[in-house]
Amino acid sequence: MNRKTISSKSSRPDIKNMLIRMIATSKTPVTRTDLALQTGLSKMAISNHIAELINLGIVIENPAKINYDYSIGRKPIPLSISPNSPCILGILIKRTFCQSILADISGHIIDMVKTDFNSNMTQDAFIHHILTHYHTLSSHTGRKIIGCGISSLGPVNKRTGCILSPPNFYNLSNIPIASILQAQTNLPTYLIHDADAGALVEKLYGNGSSYENFIYLHIASGIGLGFILNGQLFNGFSGQSGEIGHVSINFNGPQCSCGNVGCLELYASLSQIQKKISELLPHFKSSVFHKIPEPTWTDIMAQAAAEDPAAIIALDDFCSYLAYALANTLKLLDFSTIIIGYDAQPGTNIIENMLYTKLSAFLPQYSDLKIIHSHFNGNAPLLGAIAVIANQIFNHNISLI
Repeated sequence: MNRKTISSKSSRPDIKNMLIRMIATSKTPVTRTDLALQTGLSKMAISNHIAELINLGIVIENPAKINYDYSIGRKPIPLSISPNSPCILGILIKRTFCQSILADISGHIIDMVKTDFNSNMTQDAFIHHILTHYHTLSSHTGRKIIGCGISSLGPVNKRTGCILSPPNFYNLSNIPIASILQAQTNLPTYLIHDADAGALVEKLYGNGSSYENFIYLHIASGIGLGFILNGQLFNGFSGQSGEIGHVSINFNGPQCSCGNVGCLELYASLSQIQKKISELLPHFKSSVFHKIPEPTWTDIMAQAAAEDPAAIIALDDFCSYLAYALANTLKLLDFSTIIIGYDAQPGTNIIENMLYTKLSAFLPQYSDLKIIHSHFNGNAPLLGAIAVIANQIFNHNISLI
């Protein structure tokens, strides 16, 4: 971690907030000695602040994480966020389900619930599902809940806290979800686009922590982008940036449900890959997909890893269309790092490798191009609902203490 020297004029709450962030987001156990080195504060000052945080129930010591070597004397004791500290409610809204979690400020999940949507869902039923999640999770814990983050399919308006008009979302539109939930729970509530949530959680806790600028690409039933610029999430005017799935790659193409024509998602989406595999099956009699009529992303990635030709050809087709759109994005923003989140078995990098090959051909000047798999696999938008509140805490907009 880079040294984060704290000014002598910093207030005690500012210093405590910095220490909480450093402990919560560290990928390795952090000690008082580490914190002194990273902040420039004296060991005595660090010890005093940590003692206060322990008394407040925010931080605990973790002697069990020490690898003892008695020949070299007493080792510093690692610190972590207390299991009794306040927690955060995170809600993920997808096209066919909603999922909610309770987690602490380090992103450690405490509890989880999930509800599938009915095909005839109304707005009242949708709100009922969300509120039921809150009541269920809050009844399962004695810990204080200090905020609610909502990560949703787009488009959304983050300024007004509204889910606008997602395509194929039960004809629901203009849902003021943040204000409704805040009125019912009395919790500070923030709405964020699911791809933005993925970018934020990668920056705070994941593979983006060491990069000041990167694109987060989320692949699920649709495709979305989130941008980290100069170490911060780029929000745009109203939080509607990153809708790459509804950027046209063919101005003479078919009309999309969003109203545009030739959108990327008409050519590169889960449904299009499923269609492509179905078209290929007569040519590959031994393909496992003969037994999987509607393969999921996980199915497709697993079979591609097993070198099923239908899966590989369909993914290559998908990546070709996606590379066209990403090449334009990279040319506009001059980024060199892309982090990709999608459901797959650990260690799978097929999409990353295909995109790297195609983008390197389109953009030979990008010799430092990096395409990295998400630390959270396909779950970055879910954990991102926690990150949006953690980020508000780290920026002094919500008090953890």
